[in-house]
Amino acid sequence: MKASAVIVVVVGLLGLVAWAQTYPVSVVDDRGMQITIAGRPERIISIGALYTEILIDLGAGDRLVAVADSPDNPQVVAGLASVGPSYAPNVEVILSLHPDLVLGATDWGGERPALEEAGVSVLSGPILTGLPDLFAAIRAVGTAVGLSDVAEALIGRIAEVSIGVESTALRPIRVRTAFLYAGSANAPPYAAGGGTIENELILRAGGQNVFADVDGFPQVSFEAIISRSPEVIFTDPSQIVNITGNPLLEGISAVTDGRVHGIKASHVTSTKVADVLQAMASLLHPQG
Repeated sequence: MKASAVIVVVVGLLGLVAWAQTYPVSVVDDRGMQITIAGRPERIISIGALYTEILIDLGAGDRLVAVADSPDNPQVVAGLASVGPSYAPNVEVILSLHPDLVLGATDWGGERPALEEAGVSVLSGPILTGLPDLFAAIRAVGTAVGLSDVAEALIGRIAEVSIGVESTALRPIRVRTAFLYAGSANAPPYAAGGGTIENELILRAGGQNVFADVDGFPQVSFEAIISRSPEVIFTDPSQIVNITGNPLLEGISAVTDGRVHGIKASHVTSTKVADVLQAMASLLHPQG
């Protein structure tokens, strides 16, 4: 049998396995609560770009009927109905579209309680502080939409790349690195500290996070950045100039050596994280 035919058969069998997943299923959400999905969801609304990406990567993008507005949404969903901004989706619009599953709605604006009270299944994954959280989100969505096997395959691909990058990045001397979010040219930026996915990626890529001793995303002074003197700085591409053009930071090695690099913030917490990790490793160790 030719290789192409084998691939078709395997893909077909995976599809049959996924379709045969029995319902109801239960998944654990970000609150630690068991969410029961009664049947295979066919009308799905995504409130976050991450969930939209996961559905598309799982091959369930055709079941999306609407998304929340976000600059990080994949272009493929540009023609879908909108339920408002991702930080404040409109419950009335969501209910008017008769979804059988809403992904990503939280309690911040009271959307989740209102939807659940109306009888809509709502699923949100954990806050992403590392790759295990991303894998948990993929696994939960895969189970909810009846594509558990495909979800495990996606997780496997990301994990395989991560392990491969990490194995080549193991060096006795690690590059002093900072991941900064500098939304303004004048205000001190926010640094990704310990307990963030950025910190994990820096370590896996062969760097040493100079702000690993602080938790979360604290605003750090220019003096702190200067004193810790990162050799490489990662930031969102749109914010590079806020670092390289700041006269207070012009003397640190990352700036003088031209090693302030753009990493799209939304890709850090997405299914594109394997690509991000590969890019970071190459930028930290361009010599290979």
